[in-house]
Amino acid sequence: MKTGKNLGLLSAKTTDKFLDMVIANAPILQLCTAPKVDLPIGTYPVVNMTQYKTRGFSNAHNANGGRQTVATMQNMNAADVSYAVKELVLPLIIQDSYAEDMETSPEKIAEMFAKVFAKDLSQLIINGDTELEQAGDTATDRETMLKILDGLLKQMVTAENVVEYGATQNTVEKKIIKLISGCPDDYLVNPDSRLIISPTDMNLLWEEATTKRPIIKERDGKLYFRGKYLIEEIGGFPQNAMIFGDLTGLLTPLSRELYLETQRYPEARGWKAVLSARLDCVIHPFINARLLVPEAEEVDPDEPAGGN
Repeated sequence: MKTGKNLGLLSAKTTDKFLDMVIANAPILQLCTAPKVDLPIGTYPVVNMTQYKTRGFSNAHNANGGRQTVATMQNMNAADVSYAVKELVLPLIIQDSYAEDMETSPEKIAEMFAKVFAKDLSQLIINGDTELEQAGDTATDRETMLKILDGLLKQMVTAENVVEYGATQNTVEKKIIKLISGCPDDYLVNPDSRLIISPTDMNLLWEEATTKRPIIKERDGKLYFRGKYLIEEIGGFPQNAMIFGDLTGLLTPLSRELYLETQRYPEARGWKAVLSARLDCVIHPFINARLLVPEAEEVDPDEPAGGN
């Protein structure tokens, strides 16, 4: 890194390596379908729907309709899944000591970028909400980021793939039972189905599993519900928000075009680096997963707005 300002696109090979590091540091990206794409608008087959179609069926909304003797990948069309990527910009301040290391070990700097970028991506993919209402007069960096696109939680609610829990579900285990009860057979027999919970709920569940409940089993340092479904914690998941099922129906395309800008920042005795990438987050209409949400509070029609 030299004095002055550097602009440029990362090469295709460098971009692939960097995105691999990002995916490796973002658990949610390892569970969903994260194709690397080079077009701003296009289509891409979702894993679980491809498996479904190759058994000889087509979706109800597919123009062909009905049962087919052969169902190839070409039967995937824009009605199955489409995306329109958005821009996500990540600014970082790199101290001079790190910049000096970059001269001899650029992989370490790239790894640092990837870890921070992966954390932001996870927050966006899970909690993104284009209609998010900011808490203060000025939007925080996190609020600004989350407004870029709608994430997993909002899209699951919009698609009505939800199960509500009430006051009687007052432990993590009871919430899990509520979520799984009544699930379609496709969810229950799918070997890729798992439970996704927040780190806070995972800590509570470990206490329940080791002191009270035999229904949560520990095996090789991991927790399983009824000894079958793996329970995973993912940073960024809000407490009490749980998902059960197969998340390959969550499509997160990452553009193969990364833009990097670096500039000397004397005030911070370091370098300012800005990385921008394009992405989207789309839930397939037939995703095999359900989300646990709290029961909606009943509003008294006679109560004035604001509760006063």
